[in-house]
Amino acid sequence: MLTIDVKLIATELAPGIESGTYNIEGGSTVRDIIEHCGAVSGTSVPEGNYEFMYPLFNSKPVTLGSTITENGTLHVCRVVMGG
Repeated sequence: MLTIDVKLIATELAPGIESGTYNIEGGSTVRDIIEHCGAVSGTSVPEGNYEFMYPLFNSKPVTLGSTITENGTLHVCRVVMGG
């Protein structure tokens, strides 16, 4: 089991999900972690919102498909858009 501190910066992308410390299985993807947080909070992320997420693990950019193999901090930010 890994201990991951999840910090939801873009709370509008994951309504009802709480930032906090979660225990997850080693080898889980970033998306698995977000879905686990939703299950614990009794909600889920709307499918279309995943494309707007910009995750950082231990201050380094990762993708939703990145595998997490160590304890750390996952920040879920919003993709910067504009022109």
